[in-house]
Amino acid sequence: NAILCDLPEIEFVMKKMDRLNVKAFFGARPSINIGEALKITFNTEIKGSGDSTPDTPPEIGVLFVGCGMLETITPTTGPAVYTPQDLMDGPSITIYFYQHDIKHVLTGCRGTWSVEGTAGVYGKIKWEFTGFYAGPADAVAPTDSTFNATLPPALKSGLFTLGAYAGTIGSFKMAFGNEIVKRPDVNAVTGFLAQFIKDRKVTAEIDPEAPALSTFSPVTLLTAGTEQTMSITFGESAGNKMKLDCPKVVLDGVKYAERENILTYSLPLLVCPSLGADDVTITFN
Repeated sequence: NAILCDLPEIEFVMKKMDRLNVKAFFGARPSINIGEALKITFNTEIKGSGDSTPDTPPEIGVLFVGCGMLETITPTTGPAVYTPQDLMDGPSITIYFYQHDIKHVLTGCRGTWSVEGTAGVYGKIKWEFTGFYAGPADAVAPTDSTFNATLPPALKSGLFTLGAYAGTIGSFKMAFGNEIVKRPDVNAVTGFLAQFIKDRKVTAEIDPEAPALSTFSPVTLLTAGTEQTMSITFGESAGNKMKLDCPKVVLDGVKYAERENILTYSLPLLVCPSLGADDVTITFN
């Protein structure tokens, strides 16, 4: 899978073990560095496959799978749908990336994602994966990779709703919030069997304008613990739309803010499952 992204950032996840044995002289003691994993972070554009009858998954679909989501595609007509899975050992992915002419390989990757969109601007997804590092190797970056040429749509006509309120918002954020941890194993080469998804906490944030309280009263919703649905769509054209649906959203705080001298709210949201693993459903169509 050739995936168009910005420049990846990598972080070596290592355990530094200091040797504190007593010596008869001053000076530093070399520590033992145990390489456990590699973490890679990168951004991709929010866009569909461009297929007008969207039974073709987006190029980033495999990344959702690596974040513990189930891919379901309706043949011929689409859509491609991604829903959470409560699986500790769900599918992992292998990531290859090149820095100049050095190839890096990460195996057994599992990760998490976060979405960010601003009105009138195309949205992005930030991905963070952790996997075993298979080491670098000299290799020329392939020149025959075919990237999806579909242009990312601007966030407009987004059909945003929170319950019955179609708020005037300037930005939208959501984080899938997977907690990635390692499974120790004395028989494994690295001392660890795999990275796995321990839990998740889906959160979101919106910044609606502050209308009359009779129209929208966040403090009332917060104090009452009111559960609401939430939905937003990136894109307008068939084959290039991504819709997020949440069945149970509650406010997690209320703050005042301003946007161009207009009074707004800053509202953190907690996105909860309703009937099981259904915190958020992502639909490409």
